[in-house]
Amino acid sequence: MPIMTSAKASTRFVLAAIMGMALSGRVREGRAEPAPLPPPKGPAAKTEADAEKKKPDNNDGRCDICGSCTGVRKACMPKPKKREIKKVCWSYKCEDFCVPGPSEYCGQKCGKDECGCWSYGIWKPTCAEIRTKKVPVKTEVKRKVPGVEWSLEERCLGCRGRPCMDPSCSADVRP
Repeated sequence: MPIMTSAKASTRFVLAAIMGMALSGRVREGRAEPAPLPPPKGPAAKTEADAEKKKPDNNDGRCDICGSCTGVRKACMPKPKKREIKKVCWSYKCEDFCVPGPSEYCGQKCGKDECGCWSYGIWKPTCAEIRTKKVPVKTEVKRKVPGVEWSLEERCLGCRGRPCMDPSCSADVRP
C-alpha cells in the first residue's frame, strides 16, 4: 500500500467534503454553501426579540420632542451623565523598628547528637537603636465627575437649540 503525502491527503479530503455537500444539495453554481444555522432557542431568542421591540424608531421623520414633521434633521444631542473615576493616592505611615548594636562574643559551646559533634557561638547582646521607616500606603478613591453621553436624535428647527428635556440636564451643556 503506497503512503499518501499530505498534499494528496488534503486534496482527497477537500474533494470528499465537496462531494458530501453536493450530495446533500448545498452546492450551487460550483460554490459550496455552508448549512444554515438553526434559529436560537431558549431565553436568548426572547431577549433579542424583546430588544428589537424596545428600540425607539429614530428614523420616522418626526421630531423626537414635539412630533413636528417640518425641518427635521438628525442631530447629536448631549445627555449629562455622572462618571465614576478611580483616583489612586499615595501617602506614607511611619513605623519604628530595632537595629541591634554590636554583640560581645562570650565563647563557644559544643554538643553531640546522632549526626555527630557540633558547636555554636555564644553572643551577648549589648544595645539596640530605634529607627523609623516610612511605609507607603496606597488609597483608592472613587470620584463622581460630570460627563456627557451623546445620542443621535431627530429634531426640528425649533427644538434643535434645546439640549434635552430631561430635568437633570444642566444649562452649561450645549451641542
